[in-house]
Amino acid sequence: MRAEFPENPASALLALLDWYAAVGVDLALDDAPHDRYADSARVASAPVVGAPAAPARREPPPAIAPETQAARPRVAAIAAPDEAVRAAEAAAASANNLQDLAAALAEFPHAPFRDMAQHFLFGAGAPGARLMVLDAAPGATEESTGEAFSGLQAKLLDNMLAAIGHNRESAYLAYVSPWRPPGDRNLTPPEAATFAPFARRHLELARPEVLLLFGDAPARVMLATTEPLAKLRGKPFDIASGAHMARAFVFSGLDSMLKSPALKPAAWRDLRAAAGSLRA
Repeated sequence: MRAEFPENPASALLALLDWYAAVGVDLALDDAPHDRYADSARVASAPVVGAPAAPARREPPPAIAPETQAARPRVAAIAAPDEAVRAAEAAAASANNLQDLAAALAEFPHAPFRDMAQHFLFGAGAPGARLMVLDAAPGATEESTGEAFSGLQAKLLDNMLAAIGHNRESAYLAYVSPWRPPGDRNLTPPEAATFAPFARRHLELARPEVLLLFGDAPARVMLATTEPLAKLRGKPFDIASGAHMARAFVFSGLDSMLKSPALKPAAWRDLRAAAGSLRA
């Protein structure tokens, strides 16, 4: 029996690598154990000569584009989860405005799947608006277009905002993760914990009066809870971030509402409550 090979092996290998990237494979393993933390420490301590400028594909949004971006290390440092969280807390605290925060997050070396996404999508709409929306991460449409909040979920969000008299000129839209997770999967708890300091500082600097949290990751990050989403919906929460206080409302994920219209009546109830808080 003869083995059959593809007519174009190079194309087949490239297709396989693309598939690996899409499903989140970022490291090849062999039979010998490796201390990746030690490897990362050696890379981080080695002098970098002629480090390349930050890739053009990681452009921040024009509304809050960082003025400068430092050259990124050739290999992203690997850190234990608690070390990554501490580093994120320090980086987020150093930001004095949204532009600084975008720059700090874009260059954060321990950001999950940062080097696997094509675009850095920090936010959309009107920074400083009284109403802020926090979603988990960009999706496939955002990844292909390079535009934050541009997919089918974003159209549903626009309709929901319009129902309470708001649009992108009167609301600010942001993500927990500015990069699309491989395969559009949910953020893992360690990943969400790494992004959490940036999300909380985002709230503190944007200073909205009302915050709408869509899905598990935004709710758990901002409320610091492991309660299921069903127990969090239907009631307001007062969130303190630094010196700022905002009233938050929890919703099912936008993708879940598209797939299950039965979730929309509860969302409409909470939208009216959020609108009432804005009028108060």
